[in-house]
Amino acid sequence: MTKIKELGRKFFVSPIVSFLVGLNVHPNVITVSSLILAVIACFLYRNGVFWAAAIFLFWCGIFDSFDGEIARRKNMISKLGSFLDSTIDRVNEFIIYFGLYLYYYNKVDYMQFWILVAVFGSMMVSYTRARAEGLGISPRVGIFERFTRIFLLIIGSVLGPRVMSYIIMILAVGTLETTIQRIIFVKRRSDKD
Repeated sequence: MTKIKELGRKFFVSPIVSFLVGLNVHPNVITVSSLILAVIACFLYRNGVFWAAAIFLFWCGIFDSFDGEIARRKNMISKLGSFLDSTIDRVNEFIIYFGLYLYYYNKVDYMQFWILVAVFGSMMVSYTRARAEGLGISPRVGIFERFTRIFLLIIGSVLGPRVMSYIIMILAVGTLETTIQRIIFVKRRSDKD
């Protein structure tokens, strides 16, 4: 996943960011735009148009890479910008899962449970990282970071609702596993201090 991320950043994200910097686009505009894309994806999921939702989810995820990169290049990194970015990321992820929840509601009963676990796990992966970093520990363990979660959701979207149900189960289990790994990592690091 890391190699895919690096290649995508070099050959896709970097040229577009250069273009946006040239247009003098503010990073917070990109952050808020990702929220709009997530809302559109939510409605598409709700209506069962998974392939179209995949397109908006893809751009929502990419915009998350743009805002930070633009801020760095324009020397506009700020506490407010970082706070807004991480907050909107969590909101976007919830909105995406909400659209999926609405689609599966009354169609596949057991999916309600798995979606709620996936939402919880996703939030906990992000929370444990943020909280640990607040303590001066960088818990870069576990593979179910945001990039992996978005990547899997896009794959599931392209392949349709049936495959997506399995992807959501994988995300639910995987995010809980990553959360536990991070808790153990922080405990071990804390014991050493």
